[in-house]
Amino acid sequence: MCYAQSMLRISSKEHLLETFRSLDRDEVQIPAEVKFPLAVRDYYSWVEPSGHRVYLVFEDAVAQRPLGVVFQRTRGHADTPASMCQWCHAVRSGDGVSLLTTSVTKNRRIGVHVCSDISCRERTLSSPGIHDFRESVSGYEKVRQIMVRMNDFAKRNLF
Repeated sequence: MCYAQSMLRISSKEHLLETFRSLDRDEVQIPAEVKFPLAVRDYYSWVEPSGHRVYLVFEDAVAQRPLGVVFQRTRGHADTPASMCQWCHAVRSGDGVSLLTTSVTKNRRIGVHVCSDISCRERTLSSPGIHDFRESVSGYEKVRQIMVRMNDFAKRNLF
């Protein structure tokens, strides 16, 4: 699958809601501060005020349309051992990496260990942490790899 850096344009609240599967739409809480049209580089994520759900909107690399996923977050504790994000490969202790689960069907869920707020792009483009893997690829290439992993997760399991 090829990935080119993308810029999504979400025109309205209704358009944003349409990116989510019908199974998830009733769970979506759009933050009041979101202004439309919403320009999204690579992906957009937010955490609901309670911290229990994390929302992700990104571009389907093949169909070139936005896809939305609602995750439930299982938060770690301050003394939780370090974990590695499966998308950006950042290593974080405590609640920096969480198990995010999403419904495949009404009776089946699937999960992925990723940055608790899906801030993978920001972490990838900042200086690596002391325990992060040192990679000799550019920031752009790292973001491209994150997007490929996101797309693979969604296409294999949800869409």
